[in-house]
Amino acid sequence: MEKSTWQGIPEERFRLYRQWVTPSGYLCGTYAAAVFLAYFQDHIDASIIPQAFRKKNQRDLTAVTAFLRLVIQPHGLPTISWQVAHGLSRYFAHFQLPYRGRATMVGGWQRACKRIDQGKPVIIGILKPLGSTYGNHWVVAYAYLENDKGERFFKVHDNWGNYRKVIPASWVNGTVTLP
Repeated sequence: MEKSTWQGIPEERFRLYRQWVTPSGYLCGTYAAAVFLAYFQDHIDASIIPQAFRKKNQRDLTAVTAFLRLVIQPHGLPTISWQVAHGLSRYFAHFQLPYRGRATMVGGWQRACKRIDQGKPVIIGILKPLGSTYGNHWVVAYAYLENDKGERFFKVHDNWGNYRKVIPASWVNGTVTLP
């Protein structure tokens, strides 16, 4: 990797999802999962979201988030990575899709970079005790950078209206991916 150069998916691919904003409470796990699945549908596997819920490149996410909320955050409470991954696996099982969610509970730089190099986004958890100005939150990472000083960053869709936010990798405490 050439230092100080972003590696990953072009940020413009996430522009469609810029208005996909967590409405209230602690539903960021659900909304990060919706962006994650929408990206897969739009760029990797169109069948990952049933057409009745969302058509490829459609801006509306209401049906997707409503279903994901049932399987990821039925009580609207904060989540950890295994809950988001397990909720995605339940979603895939319900629709008989050949995927399953996979979680890491700590770290995530290597896992995220590996998936991003494969052209796949990664749901990452960020924590306030690690410095996150968002507090505890879920975002979708799609690019990474390590500068000449050895500092590491992710470019993320934050599901608060910014699809090209840059955050330090040191904020990350876990990941959710598809194997």
